Amino acid sequence: MPKLWEMLDQAYYYISKNCHTEAQYILDQVLSADPQNVEAWDAYIHICNTQDDLEDLRNYIFNVWDRKVRDRDYLLATQRFVLQRLEEKMNSL
Repeated sequence: MPKLWEMLDQAYYYISKNCHTEAQYILDQVLSADPQNVEAWDAYIHICNTQDDLEDLRNYIFNVWDRKVRDRDYLLATQRFVLQRLEEKMNSL
């Protein structure tokens, strides 16, 4: 199995080609292996096209947070960053 960073590279490749279904498949695998992968959360923002998609992502992030995350201080800062980016995209739709 490829390393997570290799999978993220592949997902970003598909995102750059507007192949969002393929990117989502890879990102789902990354998040299955590492639910706290902030890079995958951020990549997901690029493939969310509706308010519902963005709400689902936000709920996913909050659910991960509620399950006693590791490295709480670091993740709190990155969670705020990703949620801010998510809000910006939601406001632009």
